[in-house]
Amino acid sequence: MADKKQRRKPQKMDLAQKAYQGIRQMLFYNEIIPGQKIKYQDLADKIGVSITPVIHALKWLEFKNIVSHEPNRGYFVNEVSLKEIKEIYDTRLLLEVSLVPEIINSVDEASIQRLKQSQDDYFAAVDEENYYSRLMTDMKFHLTLASISQCRIQLKMLQELFDMLLLKYTRNLVLLGIMDSSLNEHADIFDSLKKREVESLNNTLSAHLDHVRTHITEGFKRMFVRKKESMVDLFTFQ
Repeated sequence: MADKKQRRKPQKMDLAQKAYQGIRQMLFYNEIIPGQKIKYQDLADKIGVSITPVIHALKWLEFKNIVSHEPNRGYFVNEVSLKEIKEIYDTRLLLEVSLVPEIINSVDEASIQRLKQSQDDYFAAVDEENYYSRLMTDMKFHLTLASISQCRIQLKMLQELFDMLLLKYTRNLVLLGIMDSSLNEHADIFDSLKKREVESLNNTLSAHLDHVRTHITEGFKRMFVRKKESMVDLFTFQ
């Protein structure tokens, strides 16, 4: 009897993981959008599981602040927030720049080659004008750089920030696009790493992240203004 229980538990976890990955993919490709009510049965049918694993997956996403549960109403995808997006990029800047001394202390030829590959992947995505790929390879570049530090806790925190951006803000980030200057700024960051200079890497990384933060937050402000204006126009028309 004990053996049967042990065999069932991994299967339940596998189904919950399958549901979790399925919902993540729907969020990333905007098949589920902020503000939308989540219909358990629809998700279960699309993913190919029962409702129970879907609910387990939604609880994980609630912990990540991607969805929220309202009593007697169910789960909803959380709305996008200008305050939250600014906080994410503020935290990114503080976190990534804080790793610079450890990155320089730990860098070797193998890690330089890993970052070079990440940079090449990003350049290729830019050439293809694939904005989803551009977003993913941009994040991969920054995670690869941070991983050189071998600071596992900070790296995990950075991964969580990127996870929130991918699951909740992908549509907005794709609409805003990555800055054209990011191409040259990534190259400057890579050159600073090759030189193994703390001050140079600190300056190039700080400048890049500050530019990205300004670009994204100003873009979101414009989006919210346009949304507010469209709602006023709709109300006036009615």
